[in-house]
Amino acid sequence: MTTEAEKIVELANAAAPFAHVVRTDAGREYLVVPKEFGYQDVSEKHSLGISLPEFITQHVMLQTADSLVDYCNRYRGADTILFADIAANSIVAQVDYHGIEAPNYVAHRASLKLEFSTEWAEWTKISGVLMDQLAFARFIEENGADVRAPDAAELLECVRDLQAHRKVNFTKAVRTSSDNENFEYSEETEAKRRGGIEIPTKFKLGVPVYFGEPEAELFAFLRWRLGDGALTLGIKLHRAEHVRQAIFKQIVLDVAAKTECPAVFGKI
Repeated sequence: MTTEAEKIVELANAAAPFAHVVRTDAGREYLVVPKEFGYQDVSEKHSLGISLPEFITQHVMLQTADSLVDYCNRYRGADTILFADIAANSIVAQVDYHGIEAPNYVAHRASLKLEFSTEWAEWTKISGVLMDQLAFARFIEENGADVRAPDAAELLECVRDLQAHRKVNFTKAVRTSSDNENFEYSEETEAKRRGGIEIPTKFKLGVPVYFGEPEAELFAFLRWRLGDGALTLGIKLHRAEHVRQAIFKQIVLDVAAKTECPAVFGKI
């Protein structure tokens, strides 16, 4: 089968016996020489000198809201629009969206996928999960920096009491006048000692929902279970999803204000 280049050589040789350049409709250029010398492709490398793309095709993945703002302010046009997907924690800036009266290429966009902070991931992971005394005490010790109330020293003392009474029989729980939970226990010793461990029933947390964002206020309620003298403990975050959605909405509004681009809640 005769190739395009070979056909060009055949026609060119028939038209002229000397070397010359032939340009195809596709933009390729060939240096045609007499038959005994063949041909050579002399197109400019990557065709960069021929023409630029008709429109921009680009999809950039960004990691912070500030980066999205900077990118939009650099490339936005009159029809740039933000699509905020609240379920996916993402904001997509469609730089070349359709105009009101004319279509556009819709090929240039910048996406931000908001990642949860380490603190938010740690607390939401244990929300609603009961664990033994030691595991609960260790978790509070390791993440106590996120607790804004009660006082850190008071909470640490409660945790140490839990660690020191892992081998006692818990008998009942009593709500105190200070709205704490007092877990009463007995020790099978010669003196048959009895006592109690008092733990706050509610914690106020200060944790950022997303990476790089300011901390948000969140409450956690104490959850517990007594069975056969054993005590299991945990926390339940209060309206965590409401907090997440409120923070996400605020980030979207902030990006829209800083870029002067309209924002709609949905996905593209």
